[in-house]
Amino acid sequence: MNRVGVACAKRAKKEEVLELIGFAKVMELFDFKLRRKFLSDIFFLLLLVLVTVVVTSIYVSSERTFYWWDYAGYNTATVNTANLFRDFPVQAWREVIASLSKEKNLLITLPLVPFILLFGESRMSYILSISLIYVLPFRLLLGAISAQLIPVDPRRVFWSTVLLSLLIPMSWIPTLRGYLDTGGCVFVALAIWVYLHDVKLKYWWKMPLIGFLLAAAILLRRHFAYSAIAFLGAATLQVFIEFIVLIYRRDTALPSPKNQDTAVPFPYVDGAENQNTAVPFPYRGLFESGVKLGLIAATSLSILMLVAGDFTRSALTVNYRNLYAAWSLPVNDILTRYASFYGLGTWLLVVIGFSAGIFTRMLVPRAAVFVCLFGVLSLVEWLLMLRYGYLHYTIHVTPIALLGLSAFFWTTWLTLRGKVRYLMLGAAGLYLVVNAAVGLIPVKVDLSRLFVANFGPLVRSDYAEVIKLVEFLRKLAPNEEPIYIVGASNSFNANLLRQANRKVNPPEDWWKLNTIGRPQIDSRDSYPLPELLQAQYAAVATPFQQVLPTDEQVLRSHEQDVVKVVYDAFTQNWEISRDFQLLPPQFNLENDVTVSVYQRVRPTSIPTAVRTLERMQREIVDRPGTQLDWISLQQSVYTSANYSVSLKSDNLYKIVTHPIKKSNKLATSFLYLGSLSDKVQVTGKLNLPNKQCPGVALRLTLWDKQGKLIDSAEITDGGKSAIDLNLSVGGKNPIYLLLEILGSDKQDLTNQCQLEINNLAVSR
Repeated sequence: MNRVGVACAKRAKKEEVLELIGFAKVMELFDFKLRRKFLSDIFFLLLLVLVTVVVTSIYVSSERTFYWWDYAGYNTATVNTANLFRDFPVQAWREVIASLSKEKNLLITLPLVPFILLFGESRMSYILSISLIYVLPFRLLLGAISAQLIPVDPRRVFWSTVLLSLLIPMSWIPTLRGYLDTGGCVFVALAIWVYLHDVKLKYWWKMPLIGFLLAAAILLRRHFAYSAIAFLGAATLQVFIEFIVLIYRRDTALPSPKNQDTAVPFPYVDGAENQNTAVPFPYRGLFESGVKLGLIAATSLSILMLVAGDFTRSALTVNYRNLYAAWSLPVNDILTRYASFYGLGTWLLVVIGFSAGIFTRMLVPRAAVFVCLFGVLSLVEWLLMLRYGYLHYTIHVTPIALLGLSAFFWTTWLTLRGKVRYLMLGAAGLYLVVNAAVGLIPVKVDLSRLFVANFGPLVRSDYAEVIKLVEFLRKLAPNEEPIYIVGASNSFNANLLRQANRKVNPPEDWWKLNTIGRPQIDSRDSYPLPELLQAQYAAVATPFQQVLPTDEQVLRSHEQDVVKVVYDAFTQNWEISRDFQLLPPQFNLENDVTVSVYQRVRPTSIPTAVRTLERMQREIVDRPGTQLDWISLQQSVYTSANYSVSLKSDNLYKIVTHPIKKSNKLATSFLYLGSLSDKVQVTGKLNLPNKQCPGVALRLTLWDKQGKLIDSAEITDGGKSAIDLNLSVGGKNPIYLLLEILGSDKQDLTNQCQLEINNLAVSR
C-alpha cells in the first residue's frame, strides 16, 4: 500500500507539474499574442503618422502662391496667437476670451500654439500641426466608430478604416488648404462614438458628456451647430422608429396575461437579446428617451450660454440664412460640386456599402440606423438647405462617405466567395487609389465626374509680378494711405495682396500695406461709398475680377455688385473717378488680368458723393444686407464702414464720431438713406463726453438725386455736455438727408471733442 500510495502521489505531482507547464505555455502564448497586437498597433500608428507627414510635406512644399481669405485667415490668427502667448501670455488669454463672442474665435487655435512655438510659424508648421493634432485623431475616431458598426474583428475593422481614410482626397484637402475645422469634427466623432456604445443611454453620465462634446464642437467652429442638430435629429428619429416597431410587434404579439400591461414578450429590436426578453411598455420608453435627449440638448445649450453667451444669443436671433445667402448655391450646382469633391464612383460604393450591409445584416442594426440617419440629415442640411460649397464644409460629409466605404469592403469580404470577392475588392481598391491620386497630384487631370476633381498644390505663374505690384503699392503709400482694391476674385483681392506683403516683408511691417478689401458681397456688406471716399489710391483689375461658380472659394452668381459698381465707376468714367488720375505702370497677372493704379488728386465733394450713391443704388437693385439707414461719408477706413453708426431699436440710431488715425479730423458727415417726405424732422440727444470741448455745430441739409441742395438747418452747442437735438427741413422730391458735425469755431474738431448722438430718429 505504501508503494501504491507513493506511486499515486508521484503521478499526481507529475500531473500538477504538467498542468502548471501547460498553463505557463498558454500564458506565454497569450502574452505573445498581446505583444504582437501591441506591436502591430504601434506599427500602423507610426505608418499613419509617417504617411501624414510625408504627404503633407510634399504637398505644401510644392506650392508657390499667396494664400487669401479662408486659406490664410486661421493661419494668420494661429501664428499671431502663438506669438502673443510667447510675448504676453496674459494678454493672449484675454484675446482668446474676448474672441468667444465673435463668429470666428481663437479657441480652436490653442492646441496648435505649442507646435507653432516649437517648430516655427511657417506654412509647413501650421499645416503639419493641424494634420497631427486634429486630423490624425479624427481618423482614429472614425476607425473606432466603424468597429462599432461592423461586428467582426474590431482591430482589423479599426485599422482598415483608418488606412482607408487616407484614400479619400477630401480627408486631406481642407487641411492642406489651411482649414482647421477638423478640430470641431473630432468632438462630433467623440459624441457619436460615446452614443453608439450605449444607444439606450443607460448610464446617466453619458448624457452630459455627449452634450459637452457637441457644445465643444460648436465652440470651436460655429457651423458644427448643424452637426449637433443632425445628431439630435438622428437620435430622435431612431427612438421613434424603435417605438413604432415596438408598437407593431406588441400589437401583433400574443395577448398579454391579465394585469400585465407594462411588458410583453418581444424579441429585442436588433436581435442581440434573448427571444423571451420582456420589453417595457413603449410609451414609457418613448418618454424616457425624450427626457434623455432633452438633457443632452440642455447641457449643450447651457455650456454655450456659459462660455459664449453673447454669440449664442446672437445666433438665436440673427437670420444667418439671409446673411449668408450669397454662399448658398443652387441645388444643381451644389450636387455637381459634391460629385466632384468625391467622385461619383465613391458615392456609388458608399450607397452599395450601406445598402448591402443593412440588407445582409452585416452591420449592427442600431449603429447602422443611427449612422444612416445622421448621414441623411447631414446631406439634407448641406446639399438641400444650406448649400454652401466651400471645401471645409465637406468634413460634415466625409465621415459618412468613409463609413460607407468601410461597410462596402467588409460586407463584400464577408458575404462573397472566390473570384467574385477578389474581383470586386480589387476593382474598388484600384478605383480609390486612382481617385486619390487624381485629387492630390500637382497635374490637372479631367476624368469627368466619375473621379474626384483635381485639388493639387496651389501654384501662381505670376508670383514675381504680384511681388512687383505689392512693392509698388508699398512705395506709393508708405504712410498707410488707404488703397482701394477694385476686384474680389480667387486670384486678385485685397487680402491676397496683404498676405503677399506679409510674405516678402518683415513681420513688423507687413500690415503697413493698407488695402481696402470690403465690401465684397451683397448679402453681407454695405454700399462701398464710404471706403471709396477715403481711398487715396485705387488698384483696378481688368477684366472685372469676381468669384466664379467653378472656384474653390465660391459664391452664388451676381452677388458682388458692391464690387462691380466701383469697377464700373473707373472703367465707365463716373464723375467720382475724375477725382483720381491714372498712374503710368501696369501689372500683368495670370489669366490675362491687367492691374492699373489710380491716385486721388482732390477730395470728392458732397454733391458728387450724393450723385455717386444714387447711381450705386440704381446699379445694385437690392440694398446690401447690412446697410443701415445712416452711412458715414468721412468714416475712417481703419474701421468698418458703419462703425460709427449702430441701430439700437425701433429705427433709433446711435452715432459716434471717432478721430481718424494720425489726424485730428472726425468722421463728421452722415447721410440718411431711408425714405423721406417733403417735411423732415430729426431728433435725438447730443452728448459731448469731454467737458474740455469748446462746443460743436450741427447742420442738416436736404438733397435731391442730382446732388442739389434743397434746404438746410443748423444748431450750435455752446459747450454743454448734453442737449436735445431737434432740426427740421423741407422741400420737394427729397432723396437724401445729410447730417454734418462742424466745429463751433468753423475749424476741425480735436480728438477731445468726441461726440455722441443717441436716440437719433427721422420723422417723415
